[in-house]
Amino acid sequence: MTPIASTRTCFMLSYLCFGLVAFAMWLQHVERLAPCPLCILQRYAFVGAGLFFLLSGLFGGALARSGLWLSALMSALGAAVAARHVYVLYNPSVSCGLDPVEDFVNSLPPAQWLPQLFFADGACGAKLPPILGLDIPEWSLLWLALLALVAVLLSLRRR
Repeated sequence: MTPIASTRTCFMLSYLCFGLVAFAMWLQHVERLAPCPLCILQRYAFVGAGLFFLLSGLFGGALARSGLWLSALMSALGAAVAARHVYVLYNPSVSCGLDPVEDFVNSLPPAQWLPQLFFADGACGAKLPPILGLDIPEWSLLWLALLALVAVLLSLRRR
């Protein structure tokens, strides 16, 4: 019986997700770019997708397929949040700063346990310097959409 997706592929996708979160941490703590509530929700999506990719790599059969579908779901939800973030960036009249979203994100248990990773204190509409021509939320949208697509394609593979 061959696996749905190779263990190596799932682990590499998991490492990619965690690496992108590590890059976000570097931007926050070294470059001093404060994360906004939408940024934090995107971090949750990357961490969730990474954990489900990791579980898919560890287990086979139906568990691996379920993990891939859950990775796709987490990535798609994160992509929706990133799309909203891009919309906020290009429409300055829209805001997500001091509102119920920030209160909700900061009241979640991970924000209390790991505030250096999951606590939001930035403005969503803040214009940051682009990285290779794209804003950070655009990069996030690109990566999350790609991860969702790859997870769906891997989960649809036949044995």
